[in-house]
Amino acid sequence: MINVGEIIRSCRKKVNWSQEQLAFEMNMTQSTISRMEKNKVACDVNTLMDIAHKTNAPDVVMSMMFSIDMSVVAQLFQAIPMVSSWGIFLWFM
Repeated sequence: MINVGEIIRSCRKKVNWSQEQLAFEMNMTQSTISRMEKNKVACDVNTLMDIAHKTNAPDVVMSMMFSIDMSVVAQLFQAIPMVSSWGIFLWFM
């Protein structure tokens, strides 16, 4: 089972943001971010993609959702530079 809360936390940590900073960027409360990270409130796909976009972390999302090593994801992004990372992400879904 995919741990969406852990994906959100990893995206946030990638850019060294606090929950407060991510909440500000997402126009949410810190409490909502905390609850999403603890899987106490659902996070829809659009919100998850927006978090990954704002934190520049689509690689984190792909790696964790598909259990792929981060180095493999990085190589995939380098091998296909003309395709945006979101295009690759959607291709896998």
